[in-house]
Formats: sequence, C-alpha cells, structure tokens
Amino acid sequence: RCLNVINDESRRLERTVSEVLSVSEIEAGSFDLRRDDVRLDDLLEQLRVDHEAKAGQKDISLRFDLPPKLPTVSADRDKISLAMHNLLGNALKYTPEHGQVTVTATVGSGQVAFDFTDTGIGIRREDLSRVFDKFYRATDNRVANITGSGLGLAITREIVNLHGGTISVESELDKGSTFTLTLPITEKDA
Repeated sequence: RCLNVINDESRRLERTVSEVLSVSEIEAGSFDLRRDDVRLDDLLEQLRVDHEAKAGQKDISLRFDLPPKLPTVSADRDKISLAMHNLLGNALKYTPEHGQVTVTATVGSGQVAFDFTDTGIGIRREDLSRVFDKFYRATDNRVANITGSGLGLAITREIVNLHGGTISVESELDKGSTFTLTLPITEKDA
C-alpha cells in the first residue's frame, strides 16, 4: 500500500513538473510541433489502455464510440496524445463512482472531432469561460479535494491551437461535461 502511494505521488509530481515546463515553453514561444503521420486508431487504443485501470478503480464505465476507420493525420503525436490524456483524465477525475465517460470520434467536413463526455460534477456557468486559463481552478467546494495544477486544459488548448484545431466545452452542473477537440484533416490525411 505504501509503495502504491509513493508511486502515485511520484507520477503526480512528474505530471506537475512536465506541465510547468510546457507552460514555460509556451510562454517562451518554443513549444514547437514535430509533425508526422499519426494513426488516430492507434492513439485512441493507447488512450483506452492507459485509462482503463483508473476507470475501474472508480467503477466508471469507460466507452469508446468510434467509427470503423479513422484517418491518419499530420500532427505531433506526443502533444496530441497529451491533450487527449488531459481531457480523458479530467473526465475520469471529476466523475463520481459508478458514472460514465464516453469518447466519441466523428469524421467529416475536413475535420475529425473528438467528444470527451462524462456524467461528472459539471462546471458552473461562471467558470466555463475560464477553464482554459492557466492555473485556474473552479471555486466549487467539490473540486477542493481533487488534485490538479490548473495547467492541463491551458496546455491542451495551446496544443490544439498549434495544430489548427479547436477546443470547446459544454457543461451542466451535476449532470456532466463534454469537451470537444477538433483537428483538421487534409485530402492527404483522409
């Protein structure tokens, strides 16, 4: 049990340091992309594998609703993976036990859209416009005991913007949230 606590805290510290370094790179203008062909099928499968245990610990139903074939896109695999890990990690973090988290992908009109939908605590209307701000943490009492640096969504927004995509959120308090990440696809990618 002690080793698990040490392991969890080491990972949390590693994530925090990595997030602070990413913010420093963003502010210095050196947060560059290393584009390559990224197979979205493979990336989403790795995302599923990486988060299944966390979902299982809270008895959260984790579903992936994906089309039979996803395009390969020109992107920085590590950074897109980080953005998706942030979104799925948050969905699991803010969803109470026995809830549901669904990742949906839709391809069309020159883009691929990913919805990260949860049945979590939701976000208050007055917090929605600030969730992508650096170091912002909602003032909701239910968030106070949940660890986080307030950097994940700011980094995610920057990654998506650098790729020419968009990110948005819709939420209803006590019902859940949906974060939508879109990435452009070219004729070559399709």
